[in-house]
Amino acid sequence: MLVIGIVQGITELLPISSTGHILILGKILDMETIPSSLLVLFHLGTTVAVLLFYGKKLFKNFLKKEKWTFYLKVLVATIPAALAGLLLDDFISKKLRSIWIIALSLIVWGVVMIVLEKRKKGEKSEKQEVSDIEKITWKQAILIGCSQVIALIPGTSRSGITTIAGILSGLEKYVALEFSFVLSIPILLGAFLLLLREHPIKETILATGISSPILGFATIFFSTLIFGLLTLLLLKKVKRKNWLTVFGIYRIILGILLLIIFY
Repeated sequence: MLVIGIVQGITELLPISSTGHILILGKILDMETIPSSLLVLFHLGTTVAVLLFYGKKLFKNFLKKEKWTFYLKVLVATIPAALAGLLLDDFISKKLRSIWIIALSLIVWGVVMIVLEKRKKGEKSEKQEVSDIEKITWKQAILIGCSQVIALIPGTSRSGITTIAGILSGLEKYVALEFSFVLSIPILLGAFLLLLREHPIKETILATGISSPILGFATIFFSTLIFGLLTLLLLKKVKRKNWLTVFGIYRIILGILLLIIFY
């Protein structure tokens, strides 16, 4: 449980696909499948990590009109993926969770990341890139929100596709990733609330064989919270010159590894 929490806490926020990592982890731990309801439970710790890390920025000038306009942009950007998820959940679960699709998604979007970063370096843009998430336009917010629908295809990575869409719409790389993190709050929180409606926390934890629901919940929550915070802190501190290429190469290697392990 702790190992799954660590992996989920790190990979949920990075553009490298948590699904691919969980599949490999399940193979290593000799687990045929890790219940999706359990993985949704891990979202709570990740959501709290994002709220804590960006709390000052998100709630500063809370009563100002500009802040509420930004909140509304985040909410509107969430709608396309939320609707698509509700309508297509059954189809995605039955038709799109194959290793081939996940591996190919990892590889294809990894290549896109590398090409995009190389192209951005080579071009001279006369337009100034947006360098603050609260300065994002309605058009950019909606475009990024619509891109989240593609992330419903396993292996794509929600943060990966939204970062790509953000860069293409005129955001700086890190700002695009930051907006992706902020967008994750309603998405992950919504998934968690749906879990509570369909599968009570106690039942979800007991189904894994853990005898103590309190200990199980604490392990899940704090592992994802701590490693989610560490991931966010690391991303803020490291040099970002080529990290999109690094993530792209990593995705390609992971996709190839999945094909080798399972085929």
